[in-house]
Amino acid sequence: MRDAISLFGDLEDSDVDTMFAIGIERQVIASSAITREGQVPDALYIVLEGLLGVRVRSVGPEAIQMLGPGEIVGEIAFLDSMPASATVEALENSLLLTIPRVALQKQLAEDPAFAARLYRALARSLARRMRDATATIAHWLHSASTISAHGSELWADVDARLSAFKTLLADAERQAMTHGDMLPDEMGEQILAAFRDFALWFNEKVGDASTTSIEVRQEIGARVQRELLPYMMLAKNGERWYRKPRGYAGDFLSIEWIYENHPDGAGRLGRALDRCFLDMFAARAVSNRRALLAEEIGATLADQRGTPARVLSMACGPAREIFDVFERLSDPKLLFATLIDIDFEALAFVANIRDKRGLKRFIQLENGNLVYVATGRRHLDVPPQDLAYSIGLIDYFDDSFVIRLLNYVYDVLRPGGRVILGNFHPRNPSRALMDYVWDWKLIHRDEADMNRLFEQSKFGGPCDRIRFESERINLFAIRTKR
Repeated sequence: MRDAISLFGDLEDSDVDTMFAIGIERQVIASSAITREGQVPDALYIVLEGLLGVRVRSVGPEAIQMLGPGEIVGEIAFLDSMPASATVEALENSLLLTIPRVALQKQLAEDPAFAARLYRALARSLARRMRDATATIAHWLHSASTISAHGSELWADVDARLSAFKTLLADAERQAMTHGDMLPDEMGEQILAAFRDFALWFNEKVGDASTTSIEVRQEIGARVQRELLPYMMLAKNGERWYRKPRGYAGDFLSIEWIYENHPDGAGRLGRALDRCFLDMFAARAVSNRRALLAEEIGATLADQRGTPARVLSMACGPAREIFDVFERLSDPKLLFATLIDIDFEALAFVANIRDKRGLKRFIQLENGNLVYVATGRRHLDVPPQDLAYSIGLIDYFDDSFVIRLLNYVYDVLRPGGRVILGNFHPRNPSRALMDYVWDWKLIHRDEADMNRLFEQSKFGGPCDRIRFESERINLFAIRTKR
C-alpha cells in the first residue's frame, strides 16, 4: 500500500511531474491481465484506484497477494528486462498509471540526473519490499520449524497457555453439544476472559516493548498464528482481518463490522471466538473513535454559531460519525461534509446510506487518490474547510507521507480551521496479536511523534492538544490553522 508513496517521496517534484507526463491513465475492467507470468511487461504500472491480485502458476489459481492504491507493478522486470515472475490481474475495475517502458527508457537516456534519482528510488523501494519478504519467509519457516534454543523456554510458556485455551474450547464444544448446539453464556464468558488474559500476556512477552530478540519473537509469533488460525477462520471478523479481501485488514467493511459489534461465525464456537476478537483492545478503540469524532464535529458546529460548517473526511471508510452527527442535527443545512476515499466500494456503501437518509445535498463523495494527494496533484474543488480529519489512514504510511498530507490539509483549511489525525499509540495491548496473528501491521506513534510531524509541516508547530478514546490506544492529534 505504500510503495508508490515511498517511491515519489524519494524523487524530486520535477521527477514526479516527468513520471506523470510520460504516463497514461488507463482504466482496466475486472479480470483483465496487467502482466502475465513468463512475458516481459511493456510498462511500469502504478495502481491509482481499485484492486489487483497476484497469481503464480506453480502455487495455484488463488491470488497470493492483493495490490491496492499506491502499489507498483513491473518494476523488477523493468530493471532486469526479464519476464514477469507472476501474473497480475484486476480483481475489480481499476485505474492505473501506465508508464511505457520505451518512453521511460528514452527519458532516462536523455536525463542522466533523473535516471540516477529514479534508479536510486527504485532500489530503495525494492529494498523495503525485500525486507518485508524476508520477514514473511522467516515467519513461514519459523511456523514450520522447531523453536530455536533462545526461544524454547518462552515457547514452553506460550504453548502451555495455548494448550489451556484450546482445552477450554474443547470443553465448550462438548457443553454446546449437550445444550442443543448452544454455548452456555457462562462458558462464553470464560472463553472471553481467557483470550483477553492471553492477549495481554502475549503482548508483554512478544510485543514491541518486549526485551526478547526480534528473531525469537518472529519464531513465537509464527507458531501462535499457526495454532490459532483454525479458530480464527471460524470467526466472521477474525477471518476477514486475516484474509484481507480489499488488500488490507482495516477496510471499510471491517470497520463497519467493528462498529456494529455483532459477533458471528461458523460452528458451535464461531460466535464466541468472534466475540473475543471484537473485544480486543484495538477493536474497542476503533469502535470508540466513532463517538469521539462525532463529538469533535459537533464542537466545530457549535463554534460556527448557526453558520453552516464544512467538514472534510479523508479515507472516510463507512463514515458513521458523520451520519451520527446528522441524526442529532435539527437542520441538516448546518453541515456540509466532503468524504474522500480511495475505495469505490467504500464510497458506494456510504452513498447508499446517504441517499436513503435524504442527505445527498449535504454530503459530497470524492474518489480521492492517495498518490495524487501525496504528490500535490490532486485538487479538490471545495471551499475552505472548518475541520479536516482522518482516523484510519496514517497508521499505514511513513512520516514523509504524513507531512505531505498535513501540508495538503493546511491548504484546504480556512484560518481558524482544525485538523485531527488519528493514530494507534505504541501502548496498544493488541499489537502483538495484530502483528503476528492477523499480519495487521501498523505504524504506531506517540505524542512526541505527532508533535514532530506537525512541526515539520506547514502548520509549523506542535499539536494544540492530543485526545485519547477511553481505551487510550487511539490518539487524536489536533491543531488549529493560525
